[in-house]
Amino acid sequence: MGTVSQFIEGKLKLKVNREKSQVARAEKVKFLGFTVVNGTIAIARKALQTAMEKVKALTPRGTEKRLDTTLESINLWYVGWANYYSLSQYPAQLGKIEAHIRRRLRARLVDQQKRRRFLYRKLINRGVSPKAAAVAFTNRKRWKTMAVSRAYPNKWFIEVKGQAIRSDQKLAHWFDVNQWVYLA
Repeated sequence: MGTVSQFIEGKLKLKVNREKSQVARAEKVKFLGFTVVNGTIAIARKALQTAMEKVKALTPRGTEKRLDTTLESINLWYVGWANYYSLSQYPAQLGKIEAHIRRRLRARLVDQQKRRRFLYRKLINRGVSPKAAAVAFTNRKRWKTMAVSRAYPNKWFIEVKGQAIRSDQKLAHWFDVNQWVYLA
């Protein structure tokens, strides 16, 4: 670290920020939101966590905003975010954010129903069996129930509501969407 800093400051006449600079393995270093894992470029763990928090902030519970308005503001943010991180080689990371958006929106749809019977009727009208609709509003996490996922499938969010999807672009440098990277 000392000789590298000396070269940068002496020859290149640049100032090295000693708090941010480090010499470490590529997997341990993040640079502009990216990290290198086994010679491939991935979105850094902290950038993914920040994106998850941003989705949470954009989809507050107990709000009067309509689903379309919420999805429009999420799409504005997500398209820019995903375009920046499209340099990554793992589209599954983008898919993780897209799935998180849908989970949050499903939870909002359930929370908008003030009573269990209203939710039950809505799920029945969306094609869910009465038995599955009866257990939709339990103490479990509501968006994880199969009835809500069947009533509001991924296709509904994408085609009907217009959720922006970037993990299916099939860019030349991307791996298969099913290939996942494990970050340190």
